[in-house]
Amino acid sequence: MLPATPKDSEKDGENKTLIKIVERPTFILKTREGENRAVSPSQRNGHNKKDIDVAAIAKSQESIRILSTYPELINCIKFMDENMQLCENPLEYLYDQQDFLVVGCLGTQSVGKSTIMSLLTSEYAPDIFPVQDLSHHESATNCTSGIDIFITKNRVIYLDTQPILSISAFDSSTSSFDQKKAASDFTSTETNLELQSLQFMAFLFSVCHVIIFVQDWFVDPNLVRVLQTAEMLKPSSTTTMDQDYVEYYPHLVFLHNKAEPGDFTPSSIKRMKDFYNKTFSSSRLQTHSGIDMSQDSTESGLNLFLMPVLNKTNQDEAFFGESEKSLVDKLRRKIHGVTRNPMTPSVLTEKNWYHYVSKVMEAVKKSHLSSEYGRLMP
Repeated sequence: MLPATPKDSEKDGENKTLIKIVERPTFILKTREGENRAVSPSQRNGHNKKDIDVAAIAKSQESIRILSTYPELINCIKFMDENMQLCENPLEYLYDQQDFLVVGCLGTQSVGKSTIMSLLTSEYAPDIFPVQDLSHHESATNCTSGIDIFITKNRVIYLDTQPILSISAFDSSTSSFDQKKAASDFTSTETNLELQSLQFMAFLFSVCHVIIFVQDWFVDPNLVRVLQTAEMLKPSSTTTMDQDYVEYYPHLVFLHNKAEPGDFTPSSIKRMKDFYNKTFSSSRLQTHSGIDMSQDSTESGLNLFLMPVLNKTNQDEAFFGESEKSLVDKLRRKIHGVTRNPMTPSVLTEKNWYHYVSKVMEAVKKSHLSSEYGRLMP
Protein backbone atom coordinates (compact mmCIF):
# COMPACT_ATOMS: atom_id res chain seq x y z
CA MET A 1 0.00 0.00 0.00
CA LEU A 2 1.42 3.31 -1.05
CA PRO A 3 1.87 6.01 1.51
CA ALA A 4 -0.45 8.99 1.33
CA THR A 5 0.87 11.82 -0.71
CA PRO A 6 0.60 15.42 0.38
CA LYS A 7 -2.13 16.03 -2.17
CA ASP A 8 -4.17 13.14 -0.78
CA SER A 9 -3.73 14.57 2.74
CA GLU A 10 -4.94 17.94 1.53
CA LYS A 11 -8.00 16.29 -0.03
CA ASP A 12 -8.78 14.44 3.18
CA GLY A 13 -8.50 17.73 5.05
CA GLU A 14 -10.83 19.42 2.60
CA ASN A 15 -13.33 16.59 2.95
CA LYS A 16 -13.19 16.83 6.70
CA THR A 17 -13.75 20.56 6.47
CA LEU A 18 -16.72 20.08 4.19
CA ILE A 19 -18.24 17.55 6.55
CA LYS A 20 -18.03 20.03 9.40
CA ILE A 21 -19.72 22.72 7.31
CA VAL A 22 -22.71 20.67 6.27
CA GLU A 23 -23.46 19.34 9.73
CA ARG A 24 -27.14 19.84 10.76
CA PRO A 25 -28.37 20.74 14.25
CA THR A 26 -30.27 18.16 16.23
CA PHE A 27 -33.90 18.99 17.20
CA ILE A 28 -35.45 17.42 20.27
CA LEU A 29 -39.27 17.28 20.00
CA LYS A 30 -41.44 17.03 23.11
CA THR A 31 -44.85 15.43 22.75
CA ARG A 32 -47.96 16.88 24.45
CA GLU A 33 -49.48 13.60 25.41
CA GLY A 34 -51.69 13.99 28.43
CA GLU A 35 -51.69 17.78 28.29
CA ASN A 36 -54.94 19.72 27.91
CA ARG A 37 -54.32 22.26 25.15
CA ALA A 38 -57.43 24.27 26.12
CA VAL A 39 -55.87 25.31 29.41
CA SER A 40 -55.12 29.03 29.60
CA PRO A 41 -51.57 30.26 30.30
CA SER A 42 -52.65 31.57 33.68
CA GLN A 43 -53.83 28.08 34.67
CA ARG A 44 -50.53 26.54 33.50
CA ASN A 45 -48.83 29.01 35.82
CA GLY A 46 -50.78 27.73 38.77
CA HIS A 47 -53.88 30.02 38.70
CA ASN A 48 -57.20 28.28 39.01
CA LYS A 49 -60.20 29.52 36.99
CA LYS A 50 -62.35 29.22 40.06
CA ASP A 51 -60.01 31.54 41.94
CA ILE A 52 -60.30 34.09 39.12
CA ASP A 53 -64.10 33.91 39.18
CA VAL A 54 -64.16 34.36 42.93
CA ALA A 55 -61.89 37.39 42.64
CA ALA A 56 -64.12 38.93 39.95
CA ILE A 57 -67.24 38.36 42.03
CA ALA A 58 -65.57 39.85 45.09
CA LYS A 59 -64.54 42.89 43.08
CA SER A 60 -68.07 43.44 41.74
CA GLN A 61 -69.54 43.01 45.20
CA GLU A 62 -67.07 45.56 46.50
CA SER A 63 -68.13 48.07 43.84
CA ILE A 64 -71.79 47.44 44.68
CA ARG A 65 -71.01 47.95 48.35
CA ILE A 66 -69.27 51.25 47.57
CA LEU A 67 -72.24 52.46 45.47
CA SER A 68 -74.67 51.45 48.18
CA THR A 69 -72.91 53.75 50.62
CA TYR A 70 -74.18 56.78 48.67
CA PRO A 71 -77.33 58.28 50.18
CA GLU A 72 -80.53 58.31 48.13
CA LEU A 73 -82.90 61.22 47.74
CA ILE A 74 -86.48 60.89 48.93
CA ASN A 75 -87.51 64.38 47.79
CA CYS A 76 -86.06 67.25 45.82
CA ILE A 77 -83.31 69.46 47.19
CA LYS A 78 -81.89 72.82 46.14
CA PHE A 79 -79.38 72.66 43.28
CA MET A 80 -79.03 76.41 42.67
CA ASP A 81 -80.40 79.27 44.73
CA GLU A 82 -82.25 82.31 43.40
CA ASN A 83 -78.92 84.10 42.81
CA MET A 84 -77.72 81.24 40.60
CA GLN A 85 -75.14 80.09 43.13
CA LEU A 86 -74.42 76.36 43.00
CA CYS A 87 -75.28 74.48 46.22
CA GLU A 88 -72.95 71.80 47.59
CA ASN A 89 -75.51 69.37 49.00
CA PRO A 90 -76.30 67.62 45.66
CA LEU A 91 -72.66 66.55 45.34
CA GLU A 92 -73.25 63.98 48.12
CA TYR A 93 -75.81 62.17 45.94
CA LEU A 94 -73.81 62.09 42.68
CA TYR A 95 -71.85 58.98 41.69
CA ASP A 96 -68.47 58.77 40.02
CA GLN A 97 -69.89 57.00 36.95
CA GLN A 98 -70.71 58.02 33.38
CA ASP A 99 -74.14 56.50 32.68
CA PHE A 100 -76.55 59.29 33.61
CA LEU A 101 -79.22 61.46 32.00
CA VAL A 102 -80.04 65.10 32.82
CA VAL A 103 -83.60 66.30 32.18
CA GLY A 104 -84.49 69.96 32.71
CA CYS A 105 -87.60 72.03 32.07
CA LEU A 106 -88.31 75.58 30.92
CA GLY A 107 -91.45 77.66 30.91
CA THR A 108 -93.20 80.73 32.21
CA GLN A 109 -95.02 80.98 35.53
CA SER A 110 -97.97 78.66 36.28
CA VAL A 111 -97.70 76.54 33.11
CA GLY A 112 -97.18 73.36 35.15
CA LYS A 113 -93.41 72.71 35.05
CA SER A 114 -93.26 71.28 38.57
CA THR A 115 -96.39 69.22 37.91
CA ILE A 116 -94.84 67.63 34.82
CA MET A 117 -91.58 66.89 36.66
CA SER A 118 -93.52 65.34 39.56
CA LEU A 119 -95.45 63.14 37.12
CA LEU A 120 -92.20 61.92 35.57
CA THR A 121 -90.86 60.99 39.04
CA SER A 122 -94.17 59.67 40.42
CA GLU A 123 -92.89 56.07 40.39
CA TYR A 124 -90.61 56.98 43.31
CA ALA A 125 -92.88 59.24 45.37
CA PRO A 126 -95.87 61.52 44.75
CA ASP A 127 -95.40 65.26 44.38
CA ILE A 128 -91.60 65.25 44.63
CA PHE A 129 -91.49 68.78 43.25
CA PRO A 130 -93.82 71.17 45.14
CA VAL A 131 -96.40 73.04 43.09
CA GLN A 132 -98.03 76.42 43.54
CA ASP A 133 -100.79 76.80 46.09
CA LEU A 134 -103.12 79.63 47.00
CA SER A 135 -100.49 81.48 49.02
CA HIS A 136 -98.19 81.75 45.99
CA HIS A 137 -101.00 83.15 43.87
CA GLU A 138 -101.99 85.67 46.54
CA SER A 139 -98.44 86.90 47.01
CA ALA A 140 -97.57 86.69 43.29
CA THR A 141 -94.44 84.66 44.07
CA ASN A 142 -92.90 81.59 42.51
CA CYS A 143 -93.06 78.17 44.06
CA THR A 144 -89.65 77.27 42.61
CA SER A 145 -86.74 79.68 42.99
CA GLY A 146 -83.47 78.80 41.33
CA ILE A 147 -83.23 75.09 40.46
CA ASP A 148 -84.41 72.04 42.43
CA ILE A 149 -82.89 68.61 41.78
CA PHE A 150 -84.01 65.01 42.20
CA ILE A 151 -81.91 61.97 41.24
CA THR A 152 -83.61 58.64 40.57
CA LYS A 153 -82.17 55.20 41.29
CA ASN A 154 -81.56 54.58 37.59
CA ARG A 155 -79.42 57.76 37.47
CA VAL A 156 -81.79 60.22 35.83
CA ILE A 157 -81.20 63.76 37.12
CA TYR A 158 -84.33 65.92 37.02
CA LEU A 159 -83.96 69.71 37.26
CA ASP A 160 -87.06 71.75 38.10
CA THR A 161 -86.40 75.41 37.35
CA GLN A 162 -87.78 78.81 38.23
CA PRO A 163 -90.04 80.43 35.61
CA ILE A 164 -88.53 82.48 32.83
CA LEU A 165 -89.62 86.08 32.15
CA SER A 166 -90.92 86.30 35.73
CA ILE A 167 -90.81 89.61 37.61
CA SER A 168 -90.90 87.75 40.92
CA ALA A 169 -87.87 85.64 40.00
CA PHE A 170 -86.06 88.74 38.76
CA ASP A 171 -86.69 90.61 42.02
CA SER A 172 -85.41 87.65 44.05
CA SER A 173 -82.23 87.33 42.00
CA THR A 174 -81.42 91.06 42.25
CA SER A 175 -81.78 91.17 46.03
CA SER A 176 -78.02 91.16 46.60
CA PHE A 177 -75.83 94.23 45.99
CA ASP A 178 -73.73 92.56 43.31
CA GLN A 179 -76.75 91.50 41.32
CA LYS A 180 -78.29 94.97 41.56
CA LYS A 181 -75.03 96.51 40.37
CA ALA A 182 -74.91 94.15 37.39
CA ALA A 183 -78.54 94.80 36.56
CA SER A 184 -77.99 98.57 36.54
CA ASP A 185 -76.02 98.30 33.29
CA PHE A 186 -79.31 98.48 31.39
CA THR A 187 -81.92 101.11 32.12
CA SER A 188 -85.02 99.11 31.29
CA THR A 189 -86.34 96.53 33.77
CA GLU A 190 -87.85 94.58 30.90
CA THR A 191 -84.45 94.43 29.22
CA ASN A 192 -82.79 93.15 32.39
CA LEU A 193 -85.58 90.62 32.90
CA GLU A 194 -85.33 89.20 29.39
CA LEU A 195 -81.53 89.10 29.47
CA GLN A 196 -81.53 87.21 32.75
CA SER A 197 -84.01 84.69 31.34
CA LEU A 198 -81.92 84.31 28.18
CA GLN A 199 -78.79 83.59 30.23
CA PHE A 200 -80.71 81.09 32.33
CA MET A 201 -82.00 79.28 29.25
CA ALA A 202 -78.58 79.31 27.56
CA PHE A 203 -77.15 77.77 30.72
CA LEU A 204 -79.66 74.90 30.68
CA PHE A 205 -78.97 74.28 26.99
CA SER A 206 -75.36 73.49 27.97
CA VAL A 207 -75.90 71.21 30.99
CA CYS A 208 -79.00 69.12 30.10
CA HIS A 209 -79.44 66.18 27.75
CA VAL A 210 -83.18 66.86 27.42
CA ILE A 211 -85.05 70.16 27.81
CA ILE A 212 -88.85 70.03 28.26
CA PHE A 213 -90.24 73.34 27.02
CA VAL A 214 -93.59 73.60 28.82
CA GLN A 215 -96.35 75.88 27.50
CA ASP A 216 -100.06 76.18 28.04
CA TRP A 217 -102.43 74.79 25.46
CA PHE A 218 -101.60 77.55 22.94
CA VAL A 219 -98.36 78.46 21.16
CA ASP A 220 -96.73 81.71 22.30
CA PRO A 221 -94.71 83.14 19.35
CA ASN A 222 -92.91 85.64 21.60
CA LEU A 223 -91.77 82.83 23.90
CA VAL A 224 -90.54 80.83 20.91
CA ARG A 225 -88.52 83.87 19.79
CA VAL A 226 -86.87 84.02 23.22
CA LEU A 227 -86.06 80.33 22.92
CA GLN A 228 -84.31 80.90 19.59
CA THR A 229 -82.33 83.82 21.02
CA ALA A 230 -81.17 81.68 23.94
CA GLU A 231 -79.81 79.15 21.45
CA MET A 232 -77.74 81.92 19.88
CA LEU A 233 -76.36 82.98 23.30
CA LYS A 234 -75.45 79.45 24.37
CA PRO A 235 -71.75 79.35 25.34
CA SER A 236 -69.54 77.19 23.18
CA SER A 237 -68.34 73.90 24.64
CA THR A 238 -65.48 73.56 22.14
CA THR A 239 -62.05 75.12 21.80
CA THR A 240 -59.57 75.47 18.96
CA MET A 241 -57.98 72.22 20.16
CA ASP A 242 -61.20 70.22 19.73
CA GLN A 243 -61.47 70.20 15.96
CA ASP A 244 -63.19 66.80 15.77
CA TYR A 245 -65.79 67.55 18.44
CA VAL A 246 -69.29 68.54 17.31
CA GLU A 247 -70.82 71.44 19.25
CA TYR A 248 -73.32 70.14 21.79
CA TYR A 249 -77.05 70.93 21.67
CA PRO A 250 -79.71 69.19 23.78
CA HIS A 251 -82.93 67.44 22.80
CA LEU A 252 -85.83 69.92 22.96
CA VAL A 253 -89.35 68.66 23.70
CA PHE A 254 -92.33 70.94 23.03
CA LEU A 255 -94.85 70.00 25.71
CA HIS A 256 -98.28 71.62 25.73
CA ASN A 257 -99.83 71.27 29.17
CA LYS A 258 -103.51 71.69 30.09
CA ALA A 259 -104.58 70.68 26.59
CA GLU A 260 -108.28 70.41 25.82
CA PRO A 261 -109.77 67.35 24.08
CA GLY A 262 -109.98 69.30 20.80
CA ASP A 263 -106.21 69.83 20.85
CA PHE A 264 -105.67 66.09 20.45
CA THR A 265 -107.35 65.98 17.04
CA PRO A 266 -105.07 65.14 14.09
CA SER A 267 -105.73 68.48 12.40
CA SER A 268 -104.75 70.44 15.51
CA ILE A 269 -101.59 68.42 16.03
CA LYS A 270 -100.69 68.86 12.35
CA ARG A 271 -100.94 72.66 12.66
CA MET A 272 -98.62 72.61 15.69
CA LYS A 273 -96.10 70.41 13.89
CA ASP A 274 -96.11 72.65 10.81
CA PHE A 275 -95.48 75.72 12.97
CA TYR A 276 -92.56 74.17 14.89
CA ASN A 277 -91.03 72.60 11.78
CA LYS A 278 -90.95 75.95 9.97
CA THR A 279 -89.83 77.96 13.00
CA PHE A 280 -86.97 75.64 13.95
CA SER A 281 -85.96 74.55 10.46
CA SER A 282 -82.51 76.15 10.83
CA SER A 283 -82.08 75.45 14.55
CA ARG A 284 -79.30 73.22 15.84
CA LEU A 285 -81.38 72.14 18.79
CA GLN A 286 -82.38 68.49 18.47
CA THR A 287 -86.11 68.89 17.87
CA HIS A 288 -86.67 65.62 15.97
CA SER A 289 -85.72 62.84 18.36
CA GLY A 290 -88.98 60.87 18.26
CA ILE A 291 -90.20 62.07 21.68
CA ASP A 292 -93.83 62.29 20.65
CA MET A 293 -97.17 60.60 21.29
CA SER A 294 -96.77 57.96 18.58
CA GLN A 295 -96.32 54.31 19.47
CA ASP A 296 -93.15 53.82 17.43
CA SER A 297 -89.78 55.22 18.46
CA THR A 298 -88.51 56.65 15.20
CA GLU A 299 -86.00 59.44 15.64
CA SER A 300 -87.40 61.52 12.79
CA GLY A 301 -90.58 62.59 14.54
CA LEU A 302 -90.99 66.10 15.98
CA ASN A 303 -90.64 66.25 19.76
CA LEU A 304 -94.22 67.32 20.43
CA PHE A 305 -96.21 66.07 23.40
CA LEU A 306 -99.63 67.07 24.76
CA MET A 307 -100.82 66.61 28.33
CA PRO A 308 -104.53 67.09 29.15
CA VAL A 309 -106.05 69.29 31.83
CA LEU A 310 -105.70 67.18 34.95
CA ASN A 311 -108.18 67.08 37.79
CA LYS A 312 -109.64 64.45 40.08
CA THR A 313 -112.56 63.76 37.77
CA ASN A 314 -110.64 63.00 34.58
CA GLN A 315 -107.52 61.21 35.83
CA ASP A 316 -108.71 57.92 34.31
CA GLU A 317 -110.35 59.51 31.27
CA ALA A 318 -108.89 58.47 27.95
CA PHE A 319 -107.85 61.10 25.41
CA PHE A 320 -108.01 59.41 22.01
CA GLY A 321 -107.50 56.03 23.63
CA GLU A 322 -104.85 57.04 26.20
CA SER A 323 -105.19 57.94 29.85
CA GLU A 324 -103.05 60.41 31.75
CA LYS A 325 -100.98 57.58 33.24
CA SER A 326 -100.28 55.99 29.85
CA LEU A 327 -99.25 59.38 28.43
CA VAL A 328 -96.86 60.00 31.32
CA ASP A 329 -95.40 56.51 31.01
CA LYS A 330 -94.84 57.01 27.29
CA LEU A 331 -93.20 60.40 27.81
CA ARG A 332 -90.93 58.99 30.51
CA ARG A 333 -89.98 55.96 28.41
CA LYS A 334 -89.13 58.01 25.34
CA ILE A 335 -87.08 60.52 27.33
CA HIS A 336 -85.12 57.76 29.05
CA GLY A 337 -84.38 56.11 25.70
CA VAL A 338 -83.06 59.20 23.96
CA THR A 339 -79.51 59.36 22.61
CA ARG A 340 -77.13 60.86 25.19
CA ASN A 341 -74.66 62.95 23.26
CA PRO A 342 -71.48 64.03 25.08
CA MET A 343 -71.61 67.57 26.47
CA THR A 344 -67.84 68.01 26.34
CA PRO A 345 -65.01 66.46 24.30
CA SER A 346 -64.07 64.41 27.38
CA VAL A 347 -66.57 61.99 28.89
CA LEU A 348 -68.17 63.31 32.08
CA THR A 349 -69.09 61.45 35.24
CA GLU A 350 -71.89 62.67 37.48
CA LYS A 351 -69.42 64.40 39.78
CA ASN A 352 -67.52 65.92 36.85
CA TRP A 353 -70.83 67.14 35.44
CA TYR A 354 -71.47 69.01 38.70
CA HIS A 355 -68.16 70.89 38.36
CA TYR A 356 -68.85 71.47 34.67
CA VAL A 357 -72.16 73.11 35.63
CA SER A 358 -70.28 75.62 37.79
CA LYS A 359 -67.94 76.52 34.93
CA VAL A 360 -70.81 76.96 32.48
CA MET A 361 -72.65 79.31 34.83
CA GLU A 362 -69.55 81.47 35.21
CA ALA A 363 -69.08 81.50 31.43
CA VAL A 364 -72.69 82.59 30.93
CA LYS A 365 -72.42 85.40 33.47
CA LYS A 366 -69.20 86.69 31.89
CA SER A 367 -70.33 86.22 28.29
CA HIS A 368 -69.42 89.21 26.14
CA LEU A 369 -72.07 88.19 23.59
CA SER A 370 -74.83 88.40 26.21
CA SER A 371 -73.70 91.85 27.30
CA GLU A 372 -73.58 93.15 23.76
CA TYR A 373 -77.00 91.69 22.99
CA GLY A 374 -78.41 93.39 26.11
CA ARG A 375 -77.05 96.76 25.02
CA LEU A 376 -78.60 96.40 21.57
CA MET A 377 -82.02 95.53 22.94
CA PRO A 378 -84.62 98.35 22.68
